[in-house]
Amino acid sequence: MPSMYAQQLVAPRTFAEVQAPRLGSDHLADGEVLLRVLAGAICGSDLPVFNGVRTLKQRDDAVAGHEPGSPMHEVVGEVVASRDERHRVGDLVVGWGSRLNALAELAISLGDDLLGYDDRLSPEHAVMLQPLACVLYAVDQVGDVAGARTAVLGQGPMGLLFNHVLRSSGAREVVGVDLIDRTAIGTRLGAHEVVHQHTSRWASGLSAGERPDVVVEAVGHNTSTLGHALEAAAPSGRVLYFGVPDDAHYPIDMRAMLRKNLTLTSGITLQRRTMLARAGAYLESHPGLRELFVTDTFSVGQAQEAFELAVAPTAETAKITVRMAS
Repeated sequence: MPSMYAQQLVAPRTFAEVQAPRLGSDHLADGEVLLRVLAGAICGSDLPVFNGVRTLKQRDDAVAGHEPGSPMHEVVGEVVASRDERHRVGDLVVGWGSRLNALAELAISLGDDLLGYDDRLSPEHAVMLQPLACVLYAVDQVGDVAGARTAVLGQGPMGLLFNHVLRSSGAREVVGVDLIDRTAIGTRLGAHEVVHQHTSRWASGLSAGERPDVVVEAVGHNTSTLGHALEAAAPSGRVLYFGVPDDAHYPIDMRAMLRKNLTLTSGITLQRRTMLARAGAYLESHPGLRELFVTDTFSVGQAQEAFELAVAPTAETAKITVRMAS
């Protein structure tokens, strides 16, 4: 049987390169596209899978992330077969690896989740259009932030993008909060100030005049930080829960929601092709962003090292990308 290379988790935090059954056009359903993967990027939502956790975003029939190519869904590729008339063989596209297993030579994705990109971008830079599309969509859901005092809990890659987009959208103040001292990279990417504290200590220490009008929870993977966001928000404030949950049910302080007249927003990215186009235009308007945001690139054979860095980032680590093919 023809094969393709892939990285596969064989134990928690342990990748091995394997030969997996080769995907072909006969594996495509209507509306799907087969990609030769050129580059991918590590998302914070991939890390619990790397750590061996069964997460809410995985398919019911998946084996806890042990499929070849898992976990990776931020993808750039060349179309090699298509059952979507919008995508032709040879097209270069960016977007979502819909089956979450793009850490491989070939991957299948929904045509609705992909869009062509400016081929002057390297694949390692183009892949950032996917997380940027997510952040742009999320900020749209919050509403107008012009003149608002804002805070971003978590200064990982997504939090850093929120810094940039909130500031460029006219926020009067952008404050980042993180357990790692992200002052240098956080301010370069748009924060007016970065607080090196646990979110609980930061939220409990705010005076009335310091409370943000908009709080973005960009940490995820635990139930406490949403509570800290609600605690921190100013009366009539808006809270965006962007971080990916590992638990199906979160406790919410309804007293704070009620007494402070708060609005809580969450949700996945919709209108994906539209948002990818928006991300392309945003990056064209801010060309320096790609060099600031993509800080580390590894080869596919270095997937182990790439994910280990993502789990334990340095103060200067932002987006980690993986080069699959030349």
